[in-house]
Amino acid sequence: MRFVIHGAGALGSLVGGRLAASGAKVVLVGRDPHIAAIMERGLEIRSPEDRQIISNLSAYTSLDSIIPSGPTANDILILAVKSAATPLAVQELRERFGETTPLFCLQNGIRNEELAARRFLHVYGIMAGLVVRMIEPGVVAQIFYNDLALGGYPLGCEGTGRQVAEALRQAGFNVTTHDSIMAVKWSKLVLNLNNATLAIIDCHLQLAMVTPPVALFMAEVVDEALRVLEAAGIPVIEPANPYNLAAYVEQLRQISRGPHGSAAVDAARHLPVDQRAYPSTWTDLQEERGDTEAGFLNGEIILLGEKFGVPTPYNSTLLNVVEQLAVERARPGRFSIEQLSSLVSSRS
Repeated sequence: MRFVIHGAGALGSLVGGRLAASGAKVVLVGRDPHIAAIMERGLEIRSPEDRQIISNLSAYTSLDSIIPSGPTANDILILAVKSAATPLAVQELRERFGETTPLFCLQNGIRNEELAARRFLHVYGIMAGLVVRMIEPGVVAQIFYNDLALGGYPLGCEGTGRQVAEALRQAGFNVTTHDSIMAVKWSKLVLNLNNATLAIIDCHLQLAMVTPPVALFMAEVVDEALRVLEAAGIPVIEPANPYNLAAYVEQLRQISRGPHGSAAVDAARHLPVDQRAYPSTWTDLQEERGDTEAGFLNGEIILLGEKFGVPTPYNSTLLNVVEQLAVERARPGRFSIEQLSSLVSSRS
C-alpha cells in the first residue's frame, strides 16, 4: 500500500510519519514551509519519550507532483484537511484518482465522509484520539493520547479498512475498528466543542483539567450537547468506543468541586510550552488565520438544537465569540472563564 496523505499538517504528518517509520510507503501533501522543511531535513516527531527524524517518505506541495505517471493500483488516500477545505480537496483527489480508490477521512467533524462518498465509492472514517501540535515547520509533537478508531462509511468495516487498521497498529497506534464509525466521530465532536472554550480563554488542556471553574464550564458544554443528541436520536454508544461521554462529564464535575489554586494548577501553569495541549482552534486564533472549525463542531449542535427545540446557550456563545475573534484576527485570551460564563448567562 502507498499512503497519500492530503493535508499534512500536524495530525496528517504524525500519522504519515509513523506509518513511514514502520516501513510503509508514504507521500505527504501539504503547505510550505512545512513541506520544504521535511524535504530538507526529514520530519521530526517529538513525544514525551523520544524524538525521531523520519526521512523515508516523500513530501510535496501539490498532488500533481506525486503522480506524474498516474496513480498506483494500491493507493490509499487519507484526507486530513480542515473541514472547510473538504469539498475542494475531494474534487482535487477525484480528478487524479479513480472512484474505486479507498479514501479515509482523518478529520474532525461529521460531514466529511458524506462529501467524500459523493465522489468515491469506498469511504472510511478515522477518529483521531490524539493531541498533536506543529512546533515549527518540519517538527510535530505528539503531546499525549494515542487512539485511532476506524470504520467504513456509513456502516461496516471490511477488508481494506481492516488492512489499514493493521498498518496503523504496526505504526504504534492503539486502533479500534467499528461497524458504526459515525457514533464514535459524534463522540469526538462533542469533546471538540470545548476547543473554542480553550481558545477564547487561552488555556491549554492540562491546565483546564485542574482548574475548577474551567472544568465546570466544559462539563456544561458537553452536557448541553448530549441533551441535543438525545433529542435528535443520534447515538454515541458503540462497542469499543474510546470515549464514555457520561463518565467524562462526571470527571469534569468532580474537578469543578475541587480546590482552587492547587499545586496541580501551579504545575500546569509552568508546563513547558512545547508540552502543552492546545486545540487546533487555539492555533487558528494564535496564527490569525481568520477562521476556525467551530462552525463544523459547535455549529452542528446549534443547528440540531434549533431543529429539536433544545436550547444551546453554551455552544451558541462559543461559536459567536470564537468566530468574532477569528474575523478580528484576535489572539486567544480576550475573555476569562468568568466573563465567558457571564456571556452564556445573558443568553439563557
